[in-house]
Amino acid sequence: MDREPPILQPPVASVAQPRKGWWKFLPILTLTAFVSAVMFVARYEPVTNKHYYPQCGFKKTTGFDCPGCGGLRATHAVTRGRILEAFRFSPGLVLSLPIVMYLAALWIREWRRTGNMPVPLAQPECNRPLMWLAILFVSLGLLRNIPVPPFSWMSIPPPVVETSE
Repeated sequence: MDREPPILQPPVASVAQPRKGWWKFLPILTLTAFVSAVMFVARYEPVTNKHYYPQCGFKKTTGFDCPGCGGLRATHAVTRGRILEAFRFSPGLVLSLPIVMYLAALWIREWRRTGNMPVPLAQPECNRPLMWLAILFVSLGLLRNIPVPPFSWMSIPPPVVETSE
């Protein structure tokens, strides 16, 4: 019964191991898919090419704008350099761009520091900006559905289809 208590060792920091197999290409494949999707939206305008884009299920079901409604038109406007028009379509998307660029900078910094492709958004510094993004999109998604000014000014403008005469 006169045993000594076990000696507790401090935790050893684990060293990131390089990924093996196809996982090491996942960040590059994800970035390629994202850039391809943005290029597609930049090429094919969402209102005149409705057959390419799905309709918002939330808006079809409830009649309210979801936090992402207007995002395709805003992305198209941003790629054309029309930031104010993009803000009119989706204020959350335009306001989130600096936060997303900050998150990308954190990811690149971690990649340069370790030499390995990190898991995106796995750094502890990403938690607060991700909360900002969530609060931004949820609050703007709720506010844009209040039918009185000044909140009604945030609702998505109806699509204007240009007719060629």
